[in-house]
Amino acid sequence: MKHIFYLHGMIIEVQGIHAVSPQFGAYKYTAIVDSLKATGADVHAEVRTEKTDFYEFGKKISKEIDELIAKGVAPSDITVIGASKGGMIAMYISDMNINKVNYVLLGSSSDYTRKTFDWNLHGNILGIYEKSDTVAGNSYQYWIDKSSNAASFEQLQINTGLGHGFLYTPNKAWLDPAREMIKRKD
Repeated sequence: MKHIFYLHGMIIEVQGIHAVSPQFGAYKYTAIVDSLKATGADVHAEVRTEKTDFYEFGKKISKEIDELIAKGVAPSDITVIGASKGGMIAMYISDMNINKVNYVLLGSSSDYTRKTFDWNLHGNILGIYEKSDTVAGNSYQYWIDKSSNAASFEQLQINTGLGHGFLYTPNKAWLDPAREMIKRKD
């Protein structure tokens, strides 16, 4: 059985699962989770609130990953998909958890992230960034160069024209490559 941990963006922490951005529109949280469930995987999609501690939440998910592996789940059958702030949490998990699990980072590479964190990521990583994203649309090259612990680290630039809102819906531009990552066998 495949397992997916979906870590949503910050707007859900603030507004809940029916969040709407004046700039990017509705965050289709339920549609995203449903599209991930359609892969046949067991989807872990805990809704964080504004009171959720970034580091404690990351440690909690890392522990859940370790528990799945201890029960016999292959690391390659676990994929963490993080969107925006959720992607930053995924990067934190990847820094601390040495298991070769899969990570899909959506709109998580920004000047803030580079200046604030000193992570060396583990696992198989796919960083997806949107050409028109002015919030966190930087290339992941900085993290690729820094992450000597990563088993593999690829990046994909997409061009939907949706800015940071590309991660607000189950958009094929990120969902199809994420599905390929979920299917990985190594």
